[in-house]
Amino acid sequence: MGAFDVAHIANEDYLEFMYKRYQEDRASVDGEWQAYFGSMDITPSAASSTGTQVEDASRTQTDRGVMALVHAFRSLGHMVANLDPLGYKRPPNPLLEISEYGFSEADLDKVVGDGGFLGSVDGTLRDLLDKLKATYCRSLGVEYVEIPYKSQREWLQRQMEPHLNQPQWTPSQSKHILDQLIAAETFEQFLHTKYIGHKRFSIEGGESLIPLLTTLIESGAALDVGEIVMGMAHRGRLNVLAHMMNKPYDMILSEFEGVELDISEGSGDVKYHMGFSHDYTTLEGKQVHLSLSPNPSHLELVNPVIEGIVFAKQTHIGDIQCQHVVPVVIHGDAAFTGQGIVPETICLSHLEEYDTGGTVHIIVNNQIGFTAEPRETRFTSYPSDVAKVVQVPVFHVNADDPEAVVHAARLAMTYRQAVKADVIIDLWCYRRYGHNEADDPMYTQPLRSQEIAKQPTVATKYAQYLVEHNQITQEEVDQLRAARREKLDAALESGKQHRVQEVMPAFGGVWKGLG
Repeated sequence: MGAFDVAHIANEDYLEFMYKRYQEDRASVDGEWQAYFGSMDITPSAASSTGTQVEDASRTQTDRGVMALVHAFRSLGHMVANLDPLGYKRPPNPLLEISEYGFSEADLDKVVGDGGFLGSVDGTLRDLLDKLKATYCRSLGVEYVEIPYKSQREWLQRQMEPHLNQPQWTPSQSKHILDQLIAAETFEQFLHTKYIGHKRFSIEGGESLIPLLTTLIESGAALDVGEIVMGMAHRGRLNVLAHMMNKPYDMILSEFEGVELDISEGSGDVKYHMGFSHDYTTLEGKQVHLSLSPNPSHLELVNPVIEGIVFAKQTHIGDIQCQHVVPVVIHGDAAFTGQGIVPETICLSHLEEYDTGGTVHIIVNNQIGFTAEPRETRFTSYPSDVAKVVQVPVFHVNADDPEAVVHAARLAMTYRQAVKADVIIDLWCYRRYGHNEADDPMYTQPLRSQEIAKQPTVATKYAQYLVEHNQITQEEVDQLRAARREKLDAALESGKQHRVQEVMPAFGGVWKGLG
């Protein structure tokens, strides 16, 4: 960044201080500042002799204001983005008001140019403002200007701004996203009705996690990823096991039924702690080996274990560029902030003997920790703020906009593969039930619980949106739901009647023979 690059100057007081020094003694500032401030100087005699300097200075002032406005939205747009599925409206940020940059409502139709914004604009301030809000203030808010490398910031801008962070989806792509949401929702609702009071740590309210993970895998496979090693705590694990790891429904339901399994080398732990592995075939026919590590201990303790597994696998296959084996860790919002092992592990990420080429961190942001609200557990805006020491992009996304979630996942995996650094997805959602299904949140969060109870599921919202936009018919939606329910009904009968053999040996693959 040059000293005169005003669009990237965050400290306005410093700018005013330098200008005051320049006015008092031009020689007291360096040549770049002299050239910059000199472009704004207009003497009375020059202004009376010709209007050219006045016009040029006015244009310079406008250009400077427009560039600063674009930079403000790139920096702060996430602070006013529509992130909360429950509809909480975040307060306006005064630094995003056009008056801060020398404009008024009367200037909205004035031709000001694009200010360096990479999206298509008609040149007016009004259109530029609309496009900036569409890119940075809708369901996806992005923190990235603190990244210290100009090339990485510009790379992200090229990925986001030309299509305003809203890529177009084909009907088949939209249907695929919807089917994953329906699968996640139907599975949880089935367990909820068949096994009342059983602990399962439901992902309801955050079902978009499933298309998010699917997108990471599909995008990764297209970028030479051959293996993804995942770690997570208990919330949502059963859904991930079923729909990402392809653990058979009847095996999961047998565990709820209490049927004794034929286990020769299994973990023997409770169902929402167990791991699994699966060879996933992408829509393009590529294979990615997935493994979800067991996590019988407390929440985030699995983080350094995942990094160690990935490091070992990369070393074993000679993956020097860290291109083929990728760690993905799923966190809870309160645990990400509250457990020291999270920043401790993140701070190892660029050390030579620990570097795994970047981890994709997913924060399932239920906006509650057990019974505590965010304001009771942290003073920062986001749970991801504890990871700012590594200065990586954070994609804050509304879980009730599954298309934005999928786009964020694509960006995250593409960035990880291009830059080989950590990246964070902050998935804003909610928790439909209590910490586990055996407790009632009406006692500790009565108002919030009432609000959540009235909230349609993300699958319901997205299906309605697609039907209204003629991307799918209601009959097709009903067919998707019926197909998922039929699979679960059939699996339940199988799970009740037969003992289902555990198919994941603890010592398989390269570990075979070590048991």
